[in-house]
Amino acid sequence: MSHSLAAATDRWREEMVALGFSDDGEQLRGSVRWVGSGGGPATARVGITPTPAFPFAPPQVLILDAGARLEPTFHVDENGAPCLWEDEWPVDEAPWRNPHELLARIADWMEQTAAGWPDDDSCDLERYLEQDPTALVLYDASALVFDTPVRTTIGPTSGTVTVTAERRRIRDVDGRRRSRKNNRLAWVADIGVVTRPLRSWNDVAAALDHRATEVDRLISFGVVSLLLLRYTHGGAPGALALRVRRAAADIDVVACESADTSAATRVMRAGPAAPQLADVPIAVVGCGAIGSFAADLLFRSGARYLTLVDGERLRPGNIVRHLARVEHVGRPKTEAVRACLSGVDPDVSRVRTRGPLYDLDDAVALVRGHQVVLDATGSARASSLLATAADRVGRELGHTVVSACVQRDGDVLRVDRMPQRRSEAHLPALPLLDDTTGLRERGCGSPVSPTPPGAVVAAAGLALRVVLDEATRECALPASVVQVQSPQPEPPYHHRGEITSADSRDTTHAAAS
Repeated sequence: MSHSLAAATDRWREEMVALGFSDDGEQLRGSVRWVGSGGGPATARVGITPTPAFPFAPPQVLILDAGARLEPTFHVDENGAPCLWEDEWPVDEAPWRNPHELLARIADWMEQTAAGWPDDDSCDLERYLEQDPTALVLYDASALVFDTPVRTTIGPTSGTVTVTAERRRIRDVDGRRRSRKNNRLAWVADIGVVTRPLRSWNDVAAALDHRATEVDRLISFGVVSLLLLRYTHGGAPGALALRVRRAAADIDVVACESADTSAATRVMRAGPAAPQLADVPIAVVGCGAIGSFAADLLFRSGARYLTLVDGERLRPGNIVRHLARVEHVGRPKTEAVRACLSGVDPDVSRVRTRGPLYDLDDAVALVRGHQVVLDATGSARASSLLATAADRVGRELGHTVVSACVQRDGDVLRVDRMPQRRSEAHLPALPLLDDTTGLRERGCGSPVSPTPPGAVVAAAGLALRVVLDEATRECALPASVVQVQSPQPEPPYHHRGEITSADSRDTTHAAAS
């Protein structure tokens, strides 16, 4: 591989030479034609150096002479070199390996720079300043307080700082009369549309405009040590966090990574169904292995109206196949899962917990009160109660019970939906095999399944698909969906892969005809 890459790089250099570039063995030098801001043609002299990362990363390009007026602004690396590609490419498709594409990209970068990057929406102002790689500034974009000092707190982990919405009134700041609680404050400002990078305190002060004098004063007296600047670029919103301090006649400015903690930001990664799921009542019955991970996936997908049902406590042995961790041992499984969900979103006010199902009336009430009930109990009694409840009230209300399990020690993952719709049938049941492992946990009379954790997580993912299908009212999936991880002797489970009751029905009809 290394020999072929070296040979390809040699050919690339030869192609560059064929295009008129000189090669001193390190840097290639030549001309690039581009169109200046006034529409006139220009010829630039550039130096191109393949770095040790080439061809997995672009070569370094330096503009030796632009050939026309050109003031670099955005998309510039620390050393002043053009940043030509923001995205990554697999090496066999990398456009910079084609000399013609590379030169066209350089020309386009110069033309975009001369035009002021009119269609650019990259919000990465921190890259143009000295950066602190250890700091992360957290803020809630929906609750920012502008143009006044606000309190900061130590964040949840080392190196994190949270900008709060708590105002601090500063009186008589003269460097002496200053209480400790007014140290390390932040100043939040909206600087509007940014048309060029901020590279120094002078640039920051210009962006702050009339607020700069007061901010400078508070920084000088050590009251404000952090700036959070909200801005837009190319129509996209951005935020720049700056650690600031007075040094001699100037103010040192260091950029920090920043992150929005608001619910809107978290929902962005939850999937397209998140807004629809927020108010759908869903119950998870059985908060053990499958149920705990399924509850977590549902919560991460946007479901907030959850009822967790289980009567057991978390045991040390459970945590190998459970969402919860060792610090939750001894707590009810429902409470342990709820605590884990609060680590994703602190607002778990609509996540309720309760004990096990008691009888059929209890099961009917649960199905009646929830659009979807996920049965992850692995209990024949609980599954029978929920299936009967689904037949009694599910059809008239449009509510469903989704039953998920792993079988044959994780070789088969199965999800069934009830009640069945017209002309539907579930896949045939897999016969239970005798327990040959003999696994028993001390102090626990029930047998322990050797199902591996990966199968449990995969089953939770399969259950999520069916629950979301029902919760969003798409209703596109059949009554049974099965993932065969390892072929079984009994058809239709004798082939690896996904099978459904619809597939089985079609196969049966085809055989009969």
